[in-house]
Amino acid sequence: MMFRNLMAASALMALPISAMAQDGEIVPEVDFLTWPAAKYSHYAESSNYVAEQWEKLGLKVNINPVAFPNPMLSLWFKEHKFDAVLSSLSGNPLRLEPDFFTNSQFNSANSAPGNWNVGEYSNPMVDKLGEKQLGIYDPEERREVIYALQEELYNDPPEAIVTYAISTHAINSDNMEIDGFEASPEGIRANDNIMRMKSKHGGPVRIGWTVDYTTLNPLVASTNEDLTNLALIYDKLVVLAPDGSPRMWLAESIEVVDDLTVDVKMRTGHTFSDGQPVTPEDVKFTFEYMKKWESAYFTKYLEKVASVNVVGDDTVRFTLNQPYAPFVMNTLGQVYVLPQHVWGTLVEDLGIEKPQDFANDRPIGSGPYTVKYRKEGQEMYLSARKDHYGEPQSDILSIVYGSAEVVMQSLRKGEIDASFQPVVPITIDEYRGLDNIKLYEAKSNGYNSVRYKVTGPVFWNKDLRRALAHAVPYDAIINDIFGGLAAASGSSIVPVNAYWHNPALKPPVFDLDLARQMLKDAGFTWDDDGRLHFPPK
Repeated sequence: MMFRNLMAASALMALPISAMAQDGEIVPEVDFLTWPAAKYSHYAESSNYVAEQWEKLGLKVNINPVAFPNPMLSLWFKEHKFDAVLSSLSGNPLRLEPDFFTNSQFNSANSAPGNWNVGEYSNPMVDKLGEKQLGIYDPEERREVIYALQEELYNDPPEAIVTYAISTHAINSDNMEIDGFEASPEGIRANDNIMRMKSKHGGPVRIGWTVDYTTLNPLVASTNEDLTNLALIYDKLVVLAPDGSPRMWLAESIEVVDDLTVDVKMRTGHTFSDGQPVTPEDVKFTFEYMKKWESAYFTKYLEKVASVNVVGDDTVRFTLNQPYAPFVMNTLGQVYVLPQHVWGTLVEDLGIEKPQDFANDRPIGSGPYTVKYRKEGQEMYLSARKDHYGEPQSDILSIVYGSAEVVMQSLRKGEIDASFQPVVPITIDEYRGLDNIKLYEAKSNGYNSVRYKVTGPVFWNKDLRRALAHAVPYDAIINDIFGGLAAASGSSIVPVNAYWHNPALKPPVFDLDLARQMLKDAGFTWDDDGRLHFPPK
């Protein structure tokens, strides 16, 4: 803190005399909520780097590190007790759907405690565009509105976007290859890339990591690891392409009949792993079954579904209770299709209270793999279905290790073929120099930012927020704190989400002189002590 104060005092001495007049009210001290350094040093240090630069502009910043998850989550999401908060929102395939990182977290209707608009941001144009895109089912037409929405957020910023993370995974190229790797937020862990893994030694592709799967029951699964695994065993109607666009999967085509009616034409001739055909009746059953039994993960995605009916020989009609464009990716792209002949009478046949009590150790699905065996806490073998339209290249053997170090040692020795464990940043150069190791980057679709409370005493002023976009030392944070394994973005929909990211919005440049001039042009002044004052009323 002393270092920051000394730097701030030095910088303020350089302010022009003409800027020292005190005309408006002094900008109050900033309560900057952040993470504890002991466990979250990257986030804590990012806050310090930003605060140092803000103080050079005449702000007084009080860094407030609190324990995570509590009380930080309460102060952040429930009480909104901060002026600025170092926000870190994780990326996952679901969040490639553009509504989450735009409308959901910045619509004024979502400002209540516990909702996503934690900064209580309000912009009528953002609200209008956010609501408009919800009713547009055509992806290209909707993308134009999403572009405009990002541009409005860029010009009236509710936050300063700091970085998005880059992780690195590795394979042993002597043992396997990925036939047509597609860049995605999950890197080699994306299902598309798993299906492209091809063994060179005749056996299964052996994958090592430190996380075990907890369940094979789709009604119980909730973790990313379980959901990723189940997507290899059960098909969805739609999957998300690596660039965030919808890709037909078990569905052959989708027709939006009107704002409340969506018809899904099914792929024909496909079967479950027991040889029984996949039918529209299975789809209708699945959506009604998941809703009836309130599945842990899918219930929230089924709220907009009023009814499901079979129309003709190969078509399922979904009727919604309100227009909802994310339905295609968030609902059709999330729910696994279950075989009715397995689950329909399961509760009665087994005498269990609910289907969530079913272990489902040998699942029957229509996906590209079947479970050959599983040893809990040790390994699971998935056999590739050669009759699946996804064309999986090799069997998969997932092996659980006790530490990331052992995973990488095993990869180096050739005992496994791929690591789903991110490579430790300080060792990347070591592995980059090995002939038998190939590295793949995974650029997250989540991001870190400084979120402003725009209804508070500091960041209600749009000009202040705009100027502070140039007071974030992006390169220093990326290189000094993240070791180069991060990047900057001009939008909350970061570049890896290529289909929805607005490429015209470039990341702001770090330029304190520019920030200072912007403040001066907006009527801000500085007093004799160098403290920043709002423009006169």
